[in-house]
Amino acid sequence: MDAARREKKEHGTLAFPFQIYPALDGSEADDSDFIPYHWHPELEIITVDAGHVSLTIADHTYEGTHGDVFFAAGEELHEIRAAGRENQFRSFVFAADFLQFSRADQSEFALLSPLAEGRLRFATCIRAGEPGQSEIRALLAQIVRAWQVQAPGCQLAVKAALLGIVAVCAQYDRLIGHQMRPGADYKAQQLKEIVGYLGEHFTEPLSLSAVAAEFGLSPQYFSTFFRDNFGRTFTQHINSLRIEQAARLLRETDLPVMEVGFRVGFDNFSYFIKRFRLVYGVSPSHYRKNSLT
Repeated sequence: MDAARREKKEHGTLAFPFQIYPALDGSEADDSDFIPYHWHPELEIITVDAGHVSLTIADHTYEGTHGDVFFAAGEELHEIRAAGRENQFRSFVFAADFLQFSRADQSEFALLSPLAEGRLRFATCIRAGEPGQSEIRALLAQIVRAWQVQAPGCQLAVKAALLGIVAVCAQYDRLIGHQMRPGADYKAQQLKEIVGYLGEHFTEPLSLSAVAAEFGLSPQYFSTFFRDNFGRTFTQHINSLRIEQAARLLRETDLPVMEVGFRVGFDNFSYFIKRFRLVYGVSPSHYRKNSLT
């Protein structure tokens, strides 16, 4: 996915805006282990299905383990990391407004409209064993089964299960009113613009001072602002984007390893090998060979 900025891809269809990632038909690689910072207007439910998964949602980082459920609100920056095939997650992405009823009732007024308008949101994290977790996991399992079979009524079954999740969260007080703090809108927009800019330019030569100037900030302020909000330094973030893109090129193309390193923005081949090995535990050549087996 184009995860560096607001996603341009359509999740599902206009008639049924819902999608599961990775795709259940095997058309997408199941070993994708790094989804960089991105945002989209749809809500997203993320389940940790095996091992350990690191998630950053808004300005908080969470370490998820098997059974945990996470929610990312519409237009909320988030990132997912799950190194290795033993660590697995699944995402359910859907538009909040498609859960609404054409005939308004109490549920529409109290829950569905506020969710669609951003006045109400899911609690970000429900850990394994916490109230409501088992019911939500069961409803998500129903969605997966319905999506796999694609029998008549599949879409209604998915929608009913999503409404069930809203009901469970309401029952266990896992829906919270959302009121932006003064200045939070501006900060969120600035973070999105930074993420978008870096996502478009990370393969180019970039310096902290040049990017800071792009946003009218001093290098010192930008460095601190970046680290405080993304949980890593500017250089670490750029390297992550480059390594993730390099891994994708190694899996999906026959480009020589050196060409891959240069294409994603590294101007020193030895440094590329070193950074890649730190992330994946093997050299780029071994990573490509392993991905083909």
